[in-house]
Amino acid sequence: MFHPTRGGTRGGQDQFKWEDVKEDKHRENYLGNSLHAAVGRWQKGRDITWYAKTGDKDKDLAVIQSNKKAEIQSIKDAEAEAMAEALGYKTKRRTETTVTEKELKTAINKGDSNAQEEIDEKLKESEKIEGLGFRGCILKVQQTVVLGASRQKQMRCPSYH
Repeated sequence: MFHPTRGGTRGGQDQFKWEDVKEDKHRENYLGNSLHAAVGRWQKGRDITWYAKTGDKDKDLAVIQSNKKAEIQSIKDAEAEAMAEALGYKTKRRTETTVTEKELKTAINKGDSNAQEEIDEKLKESEKIEGLGFRGCILKVQQTVVLGASRQKQMRCPSYH
């Protein structure tokens, strides 16, 4: 019933060395052999694990962890809000802007008057084109208003078709 234990090494974390793997002829069978048991000229003097290191070595670990927790919490909040909206519950939409409605209305109204002035200036500038290959052709400019936004379409001179 009770047998003596077999002799020899059965392995174990304390007996494993990557240096032994480097010399083994079956080193490709070990997971992580290319990183921990690097063999070859091209790997000498190089940082093989460069991709796994963070670029922010100066940051404190606590700052990194707090940023990660804040990001995860904001994602969870957004997912919970989206789920509540999908289920038909009333959700409170948060606006993250500091612009008041009055400021927004004045900006919209100001934009309309400036847009018309810019269109008039561009029309005056685009009446005559001179340069190599042109003979002072006056372009016809069509102005169309589509859904409140005005657009210009320049027509070619009939002599250059």
